[in-house]
Amino acid sequence: MDRRWIQNPNRCADEYLDGIEDFIEFARRPNLGATRIRCPCRRCNNTLWETIENVGFHLVRNRMIETYSIWNLHGEQLEHASSLNATRVDNVQPIVDANDQVMDIIQDVFPFASTNMNQE
Repeated sequence: MDRRWIQNPNRCADEYLDGIEDFIEFARRPNLGATRIRCPCRRCNNTLWETIENVGFHLVRNRMIETYSIWNLHGEQLEHASSLNATRVDNVQPIVDANDQVMDIIQDVFPFASTNMNQE
């Protein structure tokens, strides 16, 4: 499901309003009889439970939390979300501490030096 609508600054745009409807439909699926769901607007921040109707109003008035792109609090499974946002990484560079590299060079040049040297 495309979630670019969350970033749309025009809260009256069809894309944004349709996105709200899609979100509410998605959030109701895990518990069809529920009358309240967590509200992901910027004011409620997924901490308050609101009626479905109020969630729609809040999302128009307050916008959705921009970082809430994986709807795990509304029933989205993490494995499903990870496949939506999967990024292929071919070349991973290890994180190397420059101080460790310097100490390795010093130990290569001076193999008999004490290993208790101050690393500063």
